[in-house]
Amino acid sequence: MRDARRRREIRDYYLGISPDEITSHLTPSSFDLWDSVARYRRELQIGARWLEIGGGMGDLAAAALDHGYDVLMTDIQAELLDTAAARHPRLRTRLRRADIFDARDVAALAAQGPFSIVAAVGAVLNHARDQSELAHGFDHLVALGEPSSLLVVDLMLSEMFPGHPASVWADFLHVLPGFGDLARLTRASGLHVLEAHSLYHRYPPTATFDREFDERMLRLFFHKRIPARPPRGAARSLVRESRRARPAPRRRVPSPASDPPGTRRAARRRSRA
Repeated sequence: MRDARRRREIRDYYLGISPDEITSHLTPSSFDLWDSVARYRRELQIGARWLEIGGGMGDLAAAALDHGYDVLMTDIQAELLDTAAARHPRLRTRLRRADIFDARDVAALAAQGPFSIVAAVGAVLNHARDQSELAHGFDHLVALGEPSSLLVVDLMLSEMFPGHPASVWADFLHVLPGFGDLARLTRASGLHVLEAHSLYHRYPPTATFDREFDERMLRLFFHKRIPARPPRGAARSLVRESRRARPAPRRRVPSPASDPPGTRRAARRRSRA
């Protein structure tokens, strides 16, 4: 009886929707970072104070200035900060040396806050020494945002590479969390995932790695918010009326521990952000 009802609900739902509501043969090929940030600022009433972690040569921070944001950019490498100042003189007074994994550096940054938007793009968090340090870095990012703030975070995930390796680069220290690790961090911080996009950059063969290599990462837009306590006795469902909520079975998501035999690691010159 329950299966028959479920099939009837599914049939009625899909026969009743507009043809353009679901286009399973089409997927968006690109997105605009600035359009997404501007939309969430309007919808969530988020301010304009922009903090970029691991900003490197300053190109994104300079673009944020062009879009009207009040920018502060950090990096752990003094040489990169010098380069950013030379490339974008407007950033000279907006640059700070800071390590997102260092609690003292983060406390000094927090004193200059609060920040409306915290960005850590380009796999900054992957430069952690291990999974524990990555979790601390993630917590620091969340703490730097004000109570209602937007976080834009890139992460390379183990499951985005063949064999689910623990790392992919041979020449610098880094770690690849899994989807399960990301889910635990998201839930523990009480974040709302607004948007997610799969990104990749294809590197050509080099003398140290004789094949093309795709660096893949996930770009996530999170909303940090203070959970509102629902009125007593008023349990409101967030599920659409035409859908029936059913608990999903628990599944164990693999978390990388070590590279499988035969894994090849690419070698690229990358700085720890």
